[in-house]
Amino acid sequence: MPRPFTLPTQALEWLVPAPNMKVLTLAGPSLPVALARQGHQVIAIDKDVAVVSRLREAGIVAVVAQAESLPFDPCQFDAVLAHQTFHRFAPGLVLSEMARVLRPGGAACVSLLARDDSVPWVRRLIARLRELDPHAMSGDYGLEAVGHLLDSKYFPEHDATSYRHWVPTSRPDMLAMVERLPAARGLDEADRAELVADVAALYDNAAPSGRDALRLPYQLRCWRAWVDHVELTAPIDIDDDGLSIAL
Repeated sequence: MPRPFTLPTQALEWLVPAPNMKVLTLAGPSLPVALARQGHQVIAIDKDVAVVSRLREAGIVAVVAQAESLPFDPCQFDAVLAHQTFHRFAPGLVLSEMARVLRPGGAACVSLLARDDSVPWVRRLIARLRELDPHAMSGDYGLEAVGHLLDSKYFPEHDATSYRHWVPTSRPDMLAMVERLPAARGLDEADRAELVADVAALYDNAAPSGRDALRLPYQLRCWRAWVDHVELTAPIDIDDDGLSIAL
């Protein structure tokens, strides 16, 4: 149901607050272009060759690479950003790589767009759909993965903010979404018609008069975590009781 999303200017300025910063983006085509338009020096990576080709056509320096094994020398970037992609990476690998390529004082920046289920009509829609499927409209949108960043020894200090974002959804779009649900497709014709009628009534009751579409609420949640290189350079201390093997 959500349409393609571009981070608003205020979110970009919060994530990358200084002018003309050198930034690395981890996967995705929209963020590098938006940052370049803000005047930053942008390098992008993506595993998808087609995405990298499109970015190059747009004038972005882009490389086919994985976030867990960055092909860059240490201390190259002021910020490393991941929008809607951080949960795809292996935290034990990507966090040390992000720390390695950041300059002293640099920040790992993560943003996620998550539906806001606190709005009453959204709660009613979810409750009706979960009568059929307990897992309908569920998921943490990658929020759980952010905990790895906030708990990381490489990033001991962090800050966070959020922005409200509204996505218009029309009556036909909402009914089509409901009919596409696996649980709805498994109903007989009468029960499926009853479900669609219930959702249509919910939409009609919630839609403000004079407006063509309801607005589905989302929260754009953003985090900045500042790198500490001590953990990358600290000597390894062997416990007195540990096994020592001479080479």
